[in-house]
Amino acid sequence: MAFRVSTEPRGDRTVYRLHDDATGASASVLPSFGFNLFDLRLPAAGELRRVIDAEPHWEDNPRSPGRNGTPVLFPYPNRVRDARYTFGGKEYHLPVANGPNAIHGFALNVAWDVIEHKATDSEATITGRYQISKNSPEMRPRWPTDAVLQIKYALAGRRLAMTITVTNPTEVDLPYGFGIHPYFRLPLTTDGDTSATRVILPATRYWTLKDFLPTGETRPVDARLDFRRGQPIKGLKLDDVLTGLNFDAGWCVCRLVDEGLKAEFRLSFDKTFRELVVYTPPGPGNLISLEPYTQTTDAINLQAQGCDAGLRVLGHGRQDTLNIRMETADL
Repeated sequence: MAFRVSTEPRGDRTVYRLHDDATGASASVLPSFGFNLFDLRLPAAGELRRVIDAEPHWEDNPRSPGRNGTPVLFPYPNRVRDARYTFGGKEYHLPVANGPNAIHGFALNVAWDVIEHKATDSEATITGRYQISKNSPEMRPRWPTDAVLQIKYALAGRRLAMTITVTNPTEVDLPYGFGIHPYFRLPLTTDGDTSATRVILPATRYWTLKDFLPTGETRPVDARLDFRRGQPIKGLKLDDVLTGLNFDAGWCVCRLVDEGLKAEFRLSFDKTFRELVVYTPPGPGNLISLEPYTQTTDAINLQAQGCDAGLRVLGHGRQDTLNIRMETADL
């Protein structure tokens, strides 16, 4: 069988690795630390390329959950102003973790439950489950309701597909936002030329920010933030929230093009996602984080002020399904 799932102990943790032996592709997940997809290797230009970045041997001693692999952001992505909000007439306080603000939710560094891992004739998969009351019970009083988040990673050929479901198991409304914070390499080789690259993002507007928080206003993209025709990664300094995304046949496709290698990486997501945060971390300048969000930063407060910020609300027993794809292609 071309597809298989292996496990590897790392101290008191277990790494799950999805394999496609026909192509050599692999995806490594650490369920005990946020169900983090910390290593993804896909074929491009005749060789396997490591497209997701994490510190060397990060899985042996995971730390800095927002800076490695693919952090999962739930029930809110990015910041919440002053770590407080009001919903349903009640004020809630969140853990302060970014100046005076809260950041990135509850799920990114806690142990998830592995529901299933298997290989079939068409793919290798692993499914993880996070529930606020079970996996981070200390956070349950800080959110209006309990919530269940389930993620399935499926590897086949040159593609890793993510299927995300959010379910409200309670009798009251569940407000939420979801996002991921993956770190991608560009160029696709360690010795590539950063000037011979293109970052292509189909966004037409951006949220104006003050102290990294949206003011409630969006504007047409300017020269700095217009990536529709592509800009090289070299020299980019970004920490911005793009919106006004274009979808083709139901998918928004973001492209990281390595012109020297004649190959590209694509991050695609469905219309459940409204915003795209773009971030270039400090360092050698060959990393970029493309973060699809269902809402903008601080949406739970902006929505209460009458701004259409993308906050999603699920009634009792309701469920949302979201989809993300990561894949490579040769030019």
